[in-house]
Amino acid sequence: MRSLSGSEVCGYSEASREADSACGLQHSCGFHAQACICTELRTAFGAELPKGAHRFALDAGQEIEPDTLPNSPVIGVLTGSVGIVAHLSDGRRTITGLFFPGDYINLASLRRQLNGEIIALSPSAVQVMEQSVFDRLLRMSNITREHFLDQTNSFLFQLLDHSNDLAKKTPIERIAAFIFELKNRTLPRRSTQFNTVAIPFGRRDIADYLGLQPETVSRGFTTLTNEGVISLPEADLVTIEDVHRLRQIANGGRPRKRGV
Repeated sequence: MRSLSGSEVCGYSEASREADSACGLQHSCGFHAQACICTELRTAFGAELPKGAHRFALDAGQEIEPDTLPNSPVIGVLTGSVGIVAHLSDGRRTITGLFFPGDYINLASLRRQLNGEIIALSPSAVQVMEQSVFDRLLRMSNITREHFLDQTNSFLFQLLDHSNDLAKKTPIERIAAFIFELKNRTLPRRSTQFNTVAIPFGRRDIADYLGLQPETVSRGFTTLTNEGVISLPEADLVTIEDVHRLRQIANGGRPRKRGV
């Protein structure tokens, strides 16, 4: 597993500038808000990326080691998917947090050691911004400050929902809830009517996030497909065919059968 120190530093290319001007996911600040914050960054720092902010390209499985990063940074996910992965003493693996383009991991706010490793679950690009740079941006931009407060609250509720999924729901219900989580977190808000969702990582990672075995995850997708609730046009795509039924299952409408 390669650490961030061995990763490629991404330059701020002309293509990046075009993405910024279009308010795409690859922002000069590294974060995607409902209200574009690119202008806010340029107001604070000028046209170029500020000193103390760097982009890195990560391979799937590559680890970001917090101890090797300077000045307790904030990490923004530009592309791909990143997870916080914890291991028990017997080797069991759990993904305790998922981060998609537009999300951030704020190491500056930690008061204790991070419980787990930050790992790219798929080929990804991240923006690493030193705490001082991040703090300056928040001081100078009301829009950015409101965005981060809103995202922090949203992530808290996602964790509460996920805790409920793990505590009470059957495997098939967890998988249904996971499909909706992907849909809500990865599709643009203006495209919420679209029901084909990309699955950015493999069944093992899904299993480690949902507290299941990979074989259980595969059987769950097969069951939902056979019942006409979803279809799998490709291995990494899921199309919701019956939104009402899938939501019913995700909300606890598939009780565990006696003896199962």
